[in-house]
Amino acid sequence: MIRSTQSRVKYKKEEFKPHNTREIKRGDLLIDNEQYGQYKGELQIALKDMVNTGKTNVVGRIVEEEIFLLDYLQAWDKFGFTLKK
Repeated sequence: MIRSTQSRVKYKKEEFKPHNTREIKRGDLLIDNEQYGQYKGELQIALKDMVNTGKTNVVGRIVEEEIFLLDYLQAWDKFGFTLKK
């Protein structure tokens, strides 16, 4: 799991209701919902398939042709997203 904790700090007062809590696949973009307590609002990128306990919303996905880039992300690396329609 690649984590970006700044989102939970920035959006601390926002609500993150559970939605789209399907099983997690490698390359999914995730935000922990309010059921995760102090981690609510944390942005994550899934590095492997996982069971979703219902505490994590699947909010997007890295396009298939770029999933290989996940192998190069290390702790403390900066990353960003570009929306693709």
